[in-house]
Amino acid sequence: MKLAAKLILLFIIAVSAVTIMASQLASMQSFAGLEKRHRAIASSVDANQKTSGFQTAANTGTNIYFENLVRTLANNGTRIRWTWLETDSLVVRIDPSIINNSNGQPVSTIDTASGGKRKYFTYVPVTLDGRQGAVEIATPLNDLDSQSRSNWFTAIFIIVATGFMCIGVVMIAGVRWIATPLASLTNKMERVGKGDFSSDLKIHANDELGQLAGAVNQMCDRLRQQQQTIEKETHQRIDAIEQLRHADRLKTVGQLAAGFAHEVGTPLNVISGRAEMILSDPNRSPEQIAKHATAVKTESERISKIIQKLLHFSRRSPSQKSTNDLREVIQHSVDLIQPLADKQEIKLIANLPTTPAKASFDFNQLQQVIMNLIDNAVDASSANQPVTICLHPQPKDAQWKIEVIDHGSGIEQNQLDVIFEPFFTTKEVGSGTGLGLSIVHGIIEEHGGSIDCQSNPEKGTTMTVRIPCDQAVLDKTETNTASNDQTE
Repeated sequence: MKLAAKLILLFIIAVSAVTIMASQLASMQSFAGLEKRHRAIASSVDANQKTSGFQTAANTGTNIYFENLVRTLANNGTRIRWTWLETDSLVVRIDPSIINNSNGQPVSTIDTASGGKRKYFTYVPVTLDGRQGAVEIATPLNDLDSQSRSNWFTAIFIIVATGFMCIGVVMIAGVRWIATPLASLTNKMERVGKGDFSSDLKIHANDELGQLAGAVNQMCDRLRQQQQTIEKETHQRIDAIEQLRHADRLKTVGQLAAGFAHEVGTPLNVISGRAEMILSDPNRSPEQIAKHATAVKTESERISKIIQKLLHFSRRSPSQKSTNDLREVIQHSVDLIQPLADKQEIKLIANLPTTPAKASFDFNQLQQVIMNLIDNAVDASSANQPVTICLHPQPKDAQWKIEVIDHGSGIEQNQLDVIFEPFFTTKEVGSGTGLGLSIVHGIIEEHGGSIDCQSNPEKGTTMTVRIPCDQAVLDKTETNTASNDQTE
């Protein structure tokens, strides 16, 4: 509707301009005709001023001669008279000096005569017997003024009538042909902006708006198809990522199994020995039997906890974020890796805050991250080289910073930019898939955090993970940490 109104307004302005120009042109043409008649009369006066009749009429003031002289050149309203410029007997509408200095050329002006009516005066200078006179030609402008007013009234009428007609066109045809289709197009585009590509436009018009509606419908069909394709591919990609993550966990479980074989072997030996003691001497006192049974129960629970940790880490579960303690996931990861580290004579050191380190994350996914980083640090380290896991609050950035530090072989500088790419590995062939750090990078990004690596060959590597957290939790943790430091 607004567009139609703007177009109509431009049309009215154009019609008004043309009408005003036409009225002005008509008035100018009428006045040009009057000027032409006065010039013809002036030419007739110049042609007859040497005749005796002209001179006699001028000397005697017989104006009838002049009127008869130009009767065929002027209308009935035009009056012609003779006047001597050197006398004041008659009123001259132009300063006589101007007429005298006109070099014999007619001089014209518009002035208001008696009665308040405007007239067009032309003076034709004539010299008779050394005296300076002039023939005055006067034509009332009543007809021209009336015609001009009529032209302006006609122009105003045309403009007003055009305005009303345009308003009618806007109210009737504009709403139906322009406003309604444009409103439908606007509503459709708003729905498209919100992701709704359904309900095609129905504009039955053989004009540009109809073509635009058809193009919009085709665009929505393509977008709908692309949206379905993207959703399908996204689900497939998510499934593939979850399968890779699960496979990476199973790989880690396989590596941990060797370490846990030794861990489980010790309590099994204890259980076996205690059971043999009970069976070898049926006459043992109830207190001795209870002591051996308690040892068997304790070692059985120890084995059960080890197996539960492995099962919990290896099972496949959907991603679900919740508020957890980062200290728990780090400590749990250290407990799982510890047997593998002990087998390689590597000490794991966990430097954790004394107060809870709360954040929102998926426990299993973040555990996979920590396990992967510690496992890589253990692989890169030699015997008797410690691996340190640190957790620090970062109040300025509203983040928790997790560092996994080793003193192993390190990574070459030219490889630091590609270590998070899929299938890249610095391990020997058959020792790694090259997916671990790529999966870690994806998990951290999903949690809104970041990961980076700093390494020097033969000096070690520091992997830094940043997890976003509530600012109030960090401020409280930092305060408690400072209080503990002062107490110590």
